[in-house]
Amino acid sequence: MQKHSFYFTFLFSFTFVVIFCGSCGSDTKKTDETDSVKVQQTKAFSVGDYNFGILENTKFIPYDKAIYHRGDEVYMVLENVGPFSKGPDSLNHAEMKMEVVDAIGELVIRNDKLFGERGVKNFTDNTLKRPAAHYKSEINNKPGKYTMTVTIYDLLKKDSIVVSDDFFLE
Repeated sequence: MQKHSFYFTFLFSFTFVVIFCGSCGSDTKKTDETDSVKVQQTKAFSVGDYNFGILENTKFIPYDKAIYHRGDEVYMVLENVGPFSKGPDSLNHAEMKMEVVDAIGELVIRNDKLFGERGVKNFTDNTLKRPAAHYKSEINNKPGKYTMTVTIYDLLKKDSIVVSDDFFLE
């Protein structure tokens, strides 16, 4: 009986340590996975929301279906990304990367520097209000499921946010 008591105490202590340590740092990094949606973010640096969209004139229209025709432009619009740090120049420094892979995991396109010089400026409330990544599909793309992954970097804090979701080409 003494052996079982020790085992239970050890198991309980180990479980407590695992549960306790499993929650250590949980306020600094969060991964939300629902369906094929993946958003990785830290509490201090986050994205409010995102949606696929279409561009009509100069305005993004949310497109919840995420089903496009080959040859269409596919937009992922993020909302309220930040807060970004300010540098010694009193400016924020951001960059954005976008990748699209097809259903079998082959890289279709990768753009590493979507902001360039436009990513160095004073953001209102240190927040990017509606940054958008865009992929111009081609008529010869295979129909099927594609995954767009957008990464936004705070270049000063060396922090990033990754948003990834699936869309379909018909």
